Amino acid sequence: MEQTMNCNTLTKEVERIKSGIGGLDNYMDGGFPKSSNIVLSGLPGTGKTLFGMAFIAEGCRNNEKCLYITVEQSPDAIIKQAIQFNWNFAEWQQQGSLQIAHFNFLKPISKKMLENIIQNVENDQYDRVVIDSISAIAHAPIPISYLEFLELFDKTTKNGITTVCIAQKDEKEPTNKMLGYIGDGLLSFNRKILGETSIRTIEIEKLRWTKINDVPHTFEFTENGIVVKD
Repeated sequence: MEQTMNCNTLTKEVERIKSGIGGLDNYMDGGFPKSSNIVLSGLPGTGKTLFGMAFIAEGCRNNEKCLYITVEQSPDAIIKQAIQFNWNFAEWQQQGSLQIAHFNFLKPISKKMLENIIQNVENDQYDRVVIDSISAIAHAPIPISYLEFLELFDKTTKNGITTVCIAQKDEKEPTNKMLGYIGDGLLSFNRKILGETSIRTIEIEKLRWTKINDVPHTFEFTENGIVVKD
């Protein structure tokens, strides 16, 4: 007789990776499924980059090997921003637990850097990867194609690496639609202004192999990063 596996049984068997976001893991069975690809979608200023940095900081604190791919900011800017939240990216770099790769698409070295990263992914050099952002890559006037980055996206899954990919929210943008389909998880970031108050929310729209709470959750920025309030 054919047997079916219920959702509760399935989620217990999936290895979980903590997000690094205070309170969020309670709404997704304890964290992201290991080796999943998570897409963060939202307008500028909604907290996506900070989320990605918190995800990396959580890994570094647990002695995991982490890679942060930055397109829109320099490594120095990322390190400086991390200090504001008590994340010592510079020290983790020196210790070898963190690599920050800057893709400056005005320089041909970016293509060689991507090839090196893909090789390192295949050699199991990382546990966590953040790509910030895939939207900037898709619109860059460079010889590196968007499909080459999707190859990286695919190889991280096959090599057991959990990946967070940041995308600007644009319903008309075909790359965002594609990521929504191929990603294992989709988190939507929103911001509303009520009077003099700014309210930010995270909504877990999709997360495979997980029983989720998909209502919008308000969050705030603290000295230790993002904390979900409800």
